[in-house]
Amino acid sequence: MSDGLSSLTEEDVQRLARLIESLESSTFDYLQLRVGNLEVTIGKGSMPASAPTYVVPPSPLGMTSVGTAPTTPAASSAPAQFARRPTTASDDAGTIEIKSHIMGMFYSQPDPGSPPFVSIGAEVKEDTTVCLIEVMKTFNAMTAGVKGVITEICVKNAQLVEYGQVLFRIRPS
Repeated sequence: MSDGLSSLTEEDVQRLARLIESLESSTFDYLQLRVGNLEVTIGKGSMPASAPTYVVPPSPLGMTSVGTAPTTPAASSAPAQFARRPTTASDDAGTIEIKSHIMGMFYSQPDPGSPPFVSIGAEVKEDTTVCLIEVMKTFNAMTAGVKGVITEICVKNAQLVEYGQVLFRIRPS
């Protein structure tokens, strides 16, 4: 039988179980996952036939996730640390929206009790870490991707964020 299941390790199965738990607490209706030749689709109800999809960058295991995007994403070519240039300008004249590249828990500081990575009015460079997004006990550093000044922080510390959700607004310099 060549179903791809034989290549999954116990750790892979545990990660899949955690993804299913994450889906249950998210606003997404379904999650489609590919691991090698194995493709799994899980959902809370029926999966829409014409749902728009997106692909997030591969994880270290070579997994990619596909699902319904809350907004229209730009094509992703982000490196492993999810550093990339912001993709859209906001309604605020001259600001750029920095959006989440993945679904996970947003952290504004490196450790509890530490000062936040950035605050409103902070000057950032392209490689400045602005937050961490935790997915399955893995913390992904997110960089600004643009030189400028933080004008708005759109989410709270320890808040669950969705793919494409606006996290920051930056006025480029």
